[in-house]
Amino acid sequence: MTSAPTQAPRPATIVVAGYGVMTAGILPHLAALPDTRVSLTSRHLSRAPHPAVPLITPAAIADARPDVILGCFEDDIRSREFWAHKHVAAAIAATRPACIELSTISPDRAEQWHQEITILGGLPWECPVTGSRPGAQAGTLSAFFHAPAEHAAAAATLKAFTRNRYQFSCPGNPARFKLIFNAWGAALLHAAGVFARCLPTHLGQDYSVAAEIVRTNGWMATLADQKLDRIVERIYTDPDFTVQHMVKDLRYARELLGGLPLVEAVLDAFAAAESHHGSRADFTAVADPGGTL
Repeated sequence: MTSAPTQAPRPATIVVAGYGVMTAGILPHLAALPDTRVSLTSRHLSRAPHPAVPLITPAAIADARPDVILGCFEDDIRSREFWAHKHVAAAIAATRPACIELSTISPDRAEQWHQEITILGGLPWECPVTGSRPGAQAGTLSAFFHAPAEHAAAAATLKAFTRNRYQFSCPGNPARFKLIFNAWGAALLHAAGVFARCLPTHLGQDYSVAAEIVRTNGWMATLADQKLDRIVERIYTDPDFTVQHMVKDLRYARELLGGLPLVEAVLDAFAAAESHHGSRADFTAVADPGGTL
């Protein structure tokens, strides 16, 4: 008696929603996953940005039968618009995928999102990430996530573009941590902008020695190694992370932290940089908020 041929398992299917600096870096890592089909939906694009990742409409998400829907959006409003879209909601109800929210959103919105996805039958993985464009392109982002249950395809998706994954026990806590983390980093970057620009002014021909020192010694070494050239040379185009996104994150942090004076001061500085250099400037533009330093 001849046994029936074994049917090959269905490839895992991932739908990525939203196309920006982060998802542009993430897509090639997802496309390289074995036995996986990846598609992209975006309100801005008219053609696919990656040859192995077709562009689909929200109405086609259910037909893709996703195991994972991964979203990355500008703010609470865009996040809510996508996940509440009638075709997206229908796809979640029909296929019960893991839903990964990479956006930096407010804690209140994160908790609401968990409830909404659960009611639809999906599995919410709240998962803000850090590492900006370089981390996305290298596949070395760090993820802060809360997942109420394990999901093999979601775990493989996340592993494809992250180096470190830190699990929180409560919904909304990844969002709370990310906002504090970003506000703290924003304060450091603002200070780095002030003092880094003092080095060439006060040291003249010895600036190169000073630059080597701050890049390799002390607690500012990592930040200086990554950002010193942008700050000193005023390279604010081609952003790794836009100033408008930092302003948004700081506003959410202010809501969370109750208007700490340092957060207020840093938010004012980034808002001034956005006003002077434009919303798409790199966030190191905080070093030059009025263009006169």
